[in-house]
Amino acid sequence: MSRTASAQQVPANLSATETLFEAVIGGQRVSRFVSDGLDHLVVETATPVRSFFAWKGKRNYEGRYFSATTGGHVVFESHLEHDYLISVDADPAVLAVAAQPFLLIWPRGQAGGKFHYPDFFLRLRDGSARVVDVRHPDRVEAAEKQFALTREVCEGQGWQYEVWTGLPPVNMANLRWLHGYRLDRFAPDDALRRIILNSFSPGTELAPGLRRAVKSSGEDKDRVHAAILHLMFFGTLSVDLGQPLSMDSHITLAEVSCAS
Repeated sequence: MSRTASAQQVPANLSATETLFEAVIGGQRVSRFVSDGLDHLVVETATPVRSFFAWKGKRNYEGRYFSATTGGHVVFESHLEHDYLISVDADPAVLAVAAQPFLLIWPRGQAGGKFHYPDFFLRLRDGSARVVDVRHPDRVEAAEKQFALTREVCEGQGWQYEVWTGLPPVNMANLRWLHGYRLDRFAPDDALRRIILNSFSPGTELAPGLRRAVKSSGEDKDRVHAAILHLMFFGTLSVDLGQPLSMDSHITLAEVSCAS
């Protein structure tokens, strides 16, 4: 299949004034004008509305990320999108995430392109929603018109809209390392969790806190260390991610402990 196939499958929008919304939700194709209302749709359960195609010399890196947030795989099509999914997993405010969740087809003759596929749709724990486009900072200006049109649609539905360009390098490097411990197999049971939290209350550096937790629990050091990193990733244990992590990093309890 050619790299232009996905564009050829975009339905025509014959309206000169209305934006058309296309998605696949619950296995059913949803097609309606934005003005008919979208806020009641469970967009966070949408399956990708388009496929990714590979070809020789393609520069994008794409794949599937196992999300602790969804408990399943979420597709991505760049290293930056992969980084974004890591940051989503670490955000306790996010309840669900869907990739390539819908297609917006602009009114006929609209300046700024014919259509747009936003990258992600997030449902937050407070019930609100957020639509996110992920772009390298150098590519934001070229897509400003698309982003402005998308923001207008989202705000009309009561959805938040964000263009995500990445985190500071040290923050992202720390999250990339910690996210390897996000899986349930690294999560402490209730007893070990209480011991770990007590070991970092009041706050202390990672090394002495780890020693204290190992001594109190009688558990294997590697097991306890992995559990601590799991709690750090999800924010139950608070650490300054703006500084390189080490055994000297100062760790405290988060003001509001997360579910993980």
